[in-house]
Amino acid sequence: MADDKRLERIEDKIDDLSTHLSSIDQTLAGQHESLKHHVRRTDLLEAQVQPIMTHMAELKGVVRLFKFVSVIIAILEGLRHFFHNI
Repeated sequence: MADDKRLERIEDKIDDLSTHLSSIDQTLAGQHESLKHHVRRTDLLEAQVQPIMTHMAELKGVVRLFKFVSVIIAILEGLRHFFHNI
């Protein structure tokens, strides 16, 4: 009789664990779907940012060119001013 009660308690605990594991599986399935949604949104946002990054790279090139031309002009103007005052 005691063994039957003990066996029944063990079976109840196993059933509780099984129910809990099923709940965990459902939660994980929901989180997986949520993660897939966020990955899709991230991919879309990255696709939107890519043209901006390309444009920024082009602008950096233009700014470097502008700096280089400005330095050359400043050097030439300094030389012109130096030789003009001699």
